[in-house]
This record gives sequence, structure tokens and C-alpha cells, in this order.
Amino acid sequence: MGDKRTESTMTRKELNRQMRMAVNRFDLSETDGESWAFLCECGDEDCQEWVTLPVQRYEALQRADRPILAPGHMLSEPQKARRQARRLVDDAKALEAQADVQIKRAKRNLGGSEPN
Repeated sequence: MGDKRTESTMTRKELNRQMRMAVNRFDLSETDGESWAFLCECGDEDCQEWVTLPVQRYEALQRADRPILAPGHMLSEPQKARRQARRLVDDAKALEAQADVQIKRAKRNLGGSEPN
């Protein structure tokens, strides 16, 4: 079970993600350079900072799995380690799925026999 700081970060990250999904779902207009306010994802349960970012910058942070942080805020070392571990687990799952596809392809190419 995660600590309160981690839960707070995940809740804020999810809220930010839901805001973007709502905009996409309802096709609200987005002009180039438009900025939005997002919640800081530092994880401090007392933090109530909003971060104004261009939508494109927000999207880039999300693709890179980087947190939205207010100036001067940072993730704790345990939070950084958990984020890294989560990325490694996701990478391992993707590699395993790729290996399964390659094994099936090899079996099919060999006429159903086990590859050596």
C-alpha cells in the first residue's frame, strides 16, 4: 500500500488526465499555444499549487511520464524510485508480449513445430 504522498500524486495526476480526456471527448477547441491550469503533482498533501502550461507542453510531459510540478516543488526520492520501477515493469511487460509474438511467428513459420 502506498503512502499518502504517493496517493496524493496519483490522484492529482489522474485528475489532470481526466480534464484532458474531457476536452478531447467533447471536442473543446484548442488553439496553438493555449495554456491550461493543472494541479501540481509533487505529492505533498498540503500542496494546492496550480501550474499553467501550454497544452502541448502538458502532452509532452504525459508522453514522457514526467510529473507536472510547480516551481520549486520536487518529487521525493522514494517517489522517483517508484516511478522508475513502474516504467521498468511496463517495459518488461511490453518486451514479454513482443517475445510471445515472435515465438508464435517462429512456430507458424516452422509449420507448427517447436523452434530450437
